[in-house]
Amino acid sequence: MQFIETRSRLRPPCPVVDVHVHPLANFGSVPIKSPEQDSRLLLEAADRAGITYLCPFALGAPPHIDPTPEQFREANDWALAMREFDPERLLPFCYVSAAHPEKSVKEIDRCIGEHRMSGIKLWVAVRASDRRLDPIMGKAIEYNVPVLQHAWLKTTGNMVNESSPADVADLGCRHPKAKIIMAHLNGCGLRGIEDVKSVPNVHVDVGGGDPESHIADIAVDRLGVERVVYGSDAPIRHFSIVLGKVMGGRLTEKQQRMILYENALRLLPEWSAKSLRQSSDSMSPRRTR
Repeated sequence: MQFIETRSRLRPPCPVVDVHVHPLANFGSVPIKSPEQDSRLLLEAADRAGITYLCPFALGAPPHIDPTPEQFREANDWALAMREFDPERLLPFCYVSAAHPEKSVKEIDRCIGEHRMSGIKLWVAVRASDRRLDPIMGKAIEYNVPVLQHAWLKTTGNMVNESSPADVADLGCRHPKAKIIMAHLNGCGLRGIEDVKSVPNVHVDVGGGDPESHIADIAVDRLGVERVVYGSDAPIRHFSIVLGKVMGGRLTEKQQRMILYENALRLLPEWSAKSLRQSSDSMSPRRTR
């Protein structure tokens, strides 16, 4: 009984939406032969950690840091095929590159307009302060989907086109109607929190490194709990490791629920949010124990 009680304390207090997940075909440690296998293994790991919904975005295998339109289309086809394994739980994002703004806009129309993906992923082909991103952000606003923008502050210096939190702040100021998620709380650090503090449409996910004492608490204190979301960066980081940032500090259960579920519900488009509400109401015991 003591073991069962201890385990129950480690389970999330609500359904969990992970807004930052990579396919195992991109960053996993085992060979992946199909999108179905990719989805199955990710969901099995998510179940063990108590994670309910995943927002995967494929970057190519191997990952393409400066993808051609053909490469990001192929990556998105993989993510769409992953969704077929469990459309209720897998809510993929569309990967594009502002190095190809016109082709990216067309790909967003295909992935989101036609196939109802749940958001847009931007990586390191172009910095967030680059104006070539503006047509992509216009589409994000048109479809009312979030944009997850990679960001980092490295002691060794960022990659040539890798965005810093200041770049993401610039993006948010240029597009105040856009819903932006700055990736990697740990990678951006305390300085990164301050860089985006005055830009209310920029949120931060809690991924990007192992837990640091109270870093999620500090993000909540400085940004407000409504601007912090759960994103694991799995499989680069384990679901449970990043979950510990939210559940292992001094946040109240209400604050944990907002970070783990409610904030993502607000950021995702209506077709995804509706699905989340319906499936959560009828969630099986396997996903809530």
